[in-house]
Amino acid sequence: MHNIEFREIMRDAEIAHAISPVVRQHRLTQEATEKVLLELGIPRAANIAGISVSLAL
Repeated sequence: MHNIEFREIMRDAEIAHAISPVVRQHRLTQEATEKVLLELGIPRAANIAGISVSLAL
């Protein structure tokens, strides 16, 4: 079970790293980022939004 959780966390971090320039450029909030990710059907959108916003600071 821990392996699965680790892979999910790493996947979240990779996505957050990839989208952080867009988040930074458009000055998106965590809520706005999460909303867009949910509209795109990205799983664990809240976690990814939180990471991406913190990377954009």
